[in-house]
Order: sequence, then structure tokens, then C-alpha cells
Amino acid sequence: MSTVLPSTARPGWQLVVGPVLIAVAWPAYWTVTGRYSEDLFLPLWLGYVITVDGLVRLRTGTSLLTARPRLFLLLLPLSSALWVFYELYNHVLGNWRYLASARHGRLLWDLVQAVHFSTVIPVLWETRDLLRPLVRPARVRGRRLPLSRAGERAVCAAGVLALVVPLLAPRQTYPLLWCALFLLLDPVNLWRGRPSLLGDAAAGRWGEAVLLALTGLVGGFFWEFWNSGSAGYRWVYDTPGVNGWPHLFEMPLPGYLGYVPFAFSVHALTVLALGPLLPATGRRRAATGPATGSVSRSGCEEPVGGEGQ
Repeated sequence: MSTVLPSTARPGWQLVVGPVLIAVAWPAYWTVTGRYSEDLFLPLWLGYVITVDGLVRLRTGTSLLTARPRLFLLLLPLSSALWVFYELYNHVLGNWRYLASARHGRLLWDLVQAVHFSTVIPVLWETRDLLRPLVRPARVRGRRLPLSRAGERAVCAAGVLALVVPLLAPRQTYPLLWCALFLLLDPVNLWRGRPSLLGDAAAGRWGEAVLLALTGLVGGFFWEFWNSGSAGYRWVYDTPGVNGWPHLFEMPLPGYLGYVPFAFSVHALTVLALGPLLPATGRRRAATGPATGSVSRSGCEEPVGGEGQ
């Protein structure tokens, strides 16, 4: 990609509003204690999302917020629903707990967290768009992954097991949860002719997987970094098997590997849930044929040769 800014690229409102939100919420998040300190989490992360969106727009002339605001808004409740799913599992797994003033009952607490974490998917989408020129996924090619229909079904079945087994043996198998949605949903996307990492791998296209892996690690770093300094609202981990490893912030270093399948799972979920907004690519082409599509800078696949955004 060219390093020359498109003629339409201008600093937008995002590069004013986003940094202002960060400048106000970040120091407050790290200094304010008390019952309402948790409410600073959301504006801080909205600042991140808006700022990154502005950087993407500055470089490309377009962005998720400016080109597809409806899609962006749909990501918020989807992100909340996703986090309710993980919070409910955590009642059994017990892998993290919050250090915060008692303000809500158990159920209401989960709902409040759902609002706070409504930015999780937007954070990953915007970070992915920002990192795309660094990875250049269209150029990352490799050997094709042998993938039969039986193999696809086996992957989907593994996803079901990854949802069930942690409930039966949580301390031994809890990492499976972070792979479960990807294993379960990505084959479904493939069968529906939607963007799929398995389909990409079967065609020798590994760039999107590399990009998503890096996206998960970058997002995870900032989540843990801002969490580590919070004065009144933060979470700590209990990760059996790696608790004694060196930590980066509150997270044991091996724990960061979980952000990779988490990013894959978020990708599979959003493609499945928002499929009607994404153009179909066709199962045969996605699984075995040559690359027929490219992923736009605002997070949606579009045909090669199309006008894009």
C-alpha cells in the first residue's frame, strides 16, 4: 500500500474527540476510587476506538465510523452479548475476579459489565484496520490446509466439546473456552459462503489469520495495561498451571496467547451475526479456489475490482 495519503484523507472529528476522551478518562481511571470508578472504563475505551478510527481515516480516507456507522452501532450490542457469555462461563471457571466496590448484585453486575465491554469487538475491528497495512494480508500465502467436509464437521464438533468440557473440568481445560466459538462458528461461515479463516487456510491464504492474531495481542496489551493501573476497578486472574509464570501487568505471559483464538472467535461471531451485511464469497471459492475477495479497510469483505468505499 502506498504511504502517500489519499487526497480525500483529512484529520476528522475522531482525532479531536478520541484523544480528548482518553486524556480525561485515562488519568481519572487510574486515580479515582469509590463506587463509580468502574464507569470510567467505557469512556476510556470509546476514546481508543474513536482515535484509532480517526487514524485509519487519516491514512485511507475512510473508516468504519465514517463509511459504515450502522455496522459500527451493531457491533456494540453484539459485543455486550459476547461478554455476557464469557461472564456467565466465568462463574464456573473462576479465571478472573473484579476488585471493585460492591455496587450491584450478581446478575446486575454481569449486565453492567456487558455495557462496559460493549467496546470489545469495535476495539478489535478498529485495531485490525489500523494494522492492516503493516501485515498486508493479501501477500501472506502458504501451503494449503487439507480440508474435507468431514474435517470441517470435526472442527465444528471440537467447538461443541470446547464449550462443554470446561464446565466439567474447569481448572484443567479452561483455555478451551477461548477457542470454542472459532471452532464452532468458522466452519458454519464457510458452509454459508462467508469469510472464513478455515476457508482461507484451505486456499493457502494465511494473511487474515496473521492479522487477527496480531490484532488480538495488541488489543490484549492495552486491556491489561489500562487495567493494571486502575485505582478503583480492575480484574485479577486465577489461571491454573501458569499463575507462577512471569506477569506482564496482571496477566501471566502465557495468558496473552489466549488473545489470539479470542480474536479468531470474535471474527467468526461477527461474520456469522452480521452476515447479511457482508457480500457472500461462495463456499467452493472460499475453500478451494483462488483468492476472490479482499477485506476492506472498514472491516468488511468486498469483491476484488469493486469500488470499495
